[in-house]
Amino acid sequence: HRRGTSGGGRSADSSSPPASGQPSSPWKVRFSARIVDEDLDALGEAAFEVAMAAIDKKLKVSPEQYGDGLGPPLAGLYKLKASHIRVAYHLEKATHEVWVLMLGDRQDIWKTRQGDILERLQMVKSRIAREADRRREDEATKPKGGSQR
Repeated sequence: HRRGTSGGGRSADSSSPPASGQPSSPWKVRFSARIVDEDLDALGEAAFEVAMAAIDKKLKVSPEQYGDGLGPPLAGLYKLKASHIRVAYHLEKATHEVWVLMLGDRQDIWKTRQGDILERLQMVKSRIAREADRRREDEATKPKGGSQR
């Protein structure tokens, strides 16, 4: 009963149009900068691809439906299960974005990596704030709308 789309892109800010019958506005999936540098090496290519397929299929379509909320100290974040891999992510509802914070093995991600997940969340929130500031500055410097005759 859960349906999704699968996309082929693996860019840092990937998104794809929904399949027929899906919501008209897919979530944009973005990744912590440390995913490729750290998580790929720790998981291996095959497990990384399993996680990416689940992200493409589920998080772009309905991250709240497919993910489960986490408890303290990670309250407010979500997890997605993909085989033996867990995906920790944050929803930025104002911009309709899913921020993937960490990919890890189910055996240790919640026991030994909570501090790393919270650190990545802070880095992502700082980036979101900088991007919002930049958008506000851009809007302030744009000529006001309407025709000028």
